[in-house]
Amino acid sequence: MAVIEAEYGSEIYLGMLALRKRILRDPLNLEWTAEEKSWEAMERHFGCSVEERIVACLVIRPLKSGVVKLRQMAVDVDCQRSGWGRRLILEVEKVLAGESVSVIELHARETAIGFYERLGFARVGEKFLELNIPHWKMRKSIS
Repeated sequence: MAVIEAEYGSEIYLGMLALRKRILRDPLNLEWTAEEKSWEAMERHFGCSVEERIVACLVIRPLKSGVVKLRQMAVDVDCQRSGWGRRLILEVEKVLAGESVSVIELHARETAIGFYERLGFARVGEKFLELNIPHWKMRKSIS
């Protein structure tokens, strides 16, 4: 397994984008908005590859000094519940901690709360709807 940071527009990035679309967008019949697309070049794109296949990916958006938002976490269907998402987040945390990031925030679909809690994230505030799906804001301090 290799954790990769993909450059925006690269072939690896396009593979991650395709995985995110297939897992997160297609089931909801959603396309990216112009605003969402405009952020892509300013965000960081990480993924796990196995034998040159992207099996998991996520996006990191800078928010303010020391704080980032983890977005668009996706694991390929046949690799879910195999530890790829966990490994990816833990490796990305190491990278970010080495860059003086101290807090990771995210909006978790209600179905993923347990996954993030097992990784040390805690719920903040109340449940809310995002894309008509129940979500929770979550945070984790890293070092």
